[in-house]
Amino acid sequence: MMKQGLDTPGVLEALSGGDIRKANELMGSAWCIRGLVVHGNHLGRTLGYPTANLELPDGSPFLLANGVYAVKAIVNSLVYNGMANAGFRPTIAGKTLTIEVNLFDFSGDLYGKTLVVSFYDRIREEKKFESLDHLVQQIHLDKTEALRLLSQRHHPDPDAKNTSGR
Repeated sequence: MMKQGLDTPGVLEALSGGDIRKANELMGSAWCIRGLVVHGNHLGRTLGYPTANLELPDGSPFLLANGVYAVKAIVNSLVYNGMANAGFRPTIAGKTLTIEVNLFDFSGDLYGKTLVVSFYDRIREEKKFESLDHLVQQIHLDKTEALRLLSQRHHPDPDAKNTSGR
């Protein structure tokens, strides 16, 4: 995890409260994580929203409140819009904290690659849905909202090429 600006007063409180916009404003840049993509249970792919599951370092605290976020991620020097779920996946009775990132307009294999993910807006809290069908309906709404929010943002690396127009 990058810890740039975490010592700024109010940043940790904003992150743990899910106010990523405030944390970003206080730090002067987007809060980012760097993680290795590992295999998950492949449910996202089955639901039509494949995810890159980021490995969290053992014992490293995850500072951000659980929920769904609008994100941008760098893959091979290209920036992709996306959405991330940080949490325990209550709809499928998940037991461990996971960070799952769905990159819009990306196809390819990310296993074993390191992603840098910048968090821009919190879309909603994590919640348990009645069924996977209800979850998919909400994920579709989340994607629409993420695209709207990200259309107002700059990408995280000036040297990377932005793919958001795809």
